[in-house]
Amino acid sequence: MIERFSLTAELDAIVERFGVNRIVQGHTNRFNVAPTQTVSIVMNDRHNVRVLQEARWGLFPFWARDSVNADQEKVMEKPFFQRMLSSQRCVIPCSGFFGQKKFQKERDSRAMHTIVPSQPLLGVAGIFDRWRHVNGKEVCAFTMLTAAASGSMSVWQSQVPVILDEEGIEDWMNPSIKEFSKLRKHLEAMEGYLMRSYPVTNAVYDERYEAPDCIHEILRPDFA
Repeated sequence: MIERFSLTAELDAIVERFGVNRIVQGHTNRFNVAPTQTVSIVMNDRHNVRVLQEARWGLFPFWARDSVNADQEKVMEKPFFQRMLSSQRCVIPCSGFFGQKKFQKERDSRAMHTIVPSQPLLGVAGIFDRWRHVNGKEVCAFTMLTAAASGSMSVWQSQVPVILDEEGIEDWMNPSIKEFSKLRKHLEAMEGYLMRSYPVTNAVYDERYEAPDCIHEILRPDFA
């Protein structure tokens, strides 16, 4: 399960990368995003204008298994996801994601940060929903699509975010595409050899902690 990710990019880079037409709310430079926190996602508004809007990570109810991550292999099995897959798809700007790995000389698992060296700004597939709060304000929340990890990474990281390529981003954000069958080809896991994972501070396990050192590599000779 993916329960942390990072975003190190300025607004203009996000706007250019994802073809955003309007900024409603923009959050940048997040080093330790955790479920229930608010970030910015790229979505189509009700007029099919591509906007950058804030949303909570985690659908309601939060305790539901698929509220934070939704397995792309099983997502169509859930009736409540079908509406979102048809017309409420989003892209989550992301620079890297966190997992954990057990090293021989450490008692506890070590936090790992995974990036794609050739792509400093990633677009992760997501779906969102809207609710009307009791105070009348509309609330937006999303879940991140994941896929089974491949290669050596799969030994310690079972799932990875679905990272879209350029064509995938355009199709995923195309409001005229309603059939999920036309989108599934974009939802395969990125090959593990294209990614790089490195150890970071275990302070990332604390959702209240957010500082640049969350994504700084720890260089220690005793790592196996």
